[in-house]
Amino acid sequence: MNGIIFDGYKKYLIRKMHTSFIKIIHFSRLVKINNRLREFNFKKNNNAGDYVFDVDTADDRGNRLFFRLVKNSDNQWSIDSKQPIPDWIESHLQQLVTELEEGLLTN
Repeated sequence: MNGIIFDGYKKYLIRKMHTSFIKIIHFSRLVKINNRLREFNFKKNNNAGDYVFDVDTADDRGNRLFFRLVKNSDNQWSIDSKQPIPDWIESHLQQLVTELEEGLLTN
């Protein structure tokens, strides 16, 4: 609420600040793919849209792989990446989506 306070000859303008917060959603999940336990880190990208998650994991040599999981208007998830994504990630898309949705429920 805005208001003006008079104190003798001085006049003060008081303004109430409005702040808003956007919750940062990030979590890690362990997923077993091809008999190997792998850690996937999920982070909601609030700047890119409502259903966009940045994901990273490591390949067999320890190199980081970065990609996005994007939900389109047909409620279908897809992988978006600037770098080539290994087949073991693409072939387990539904398993990653399941882990993502379970992580959203628990965080």
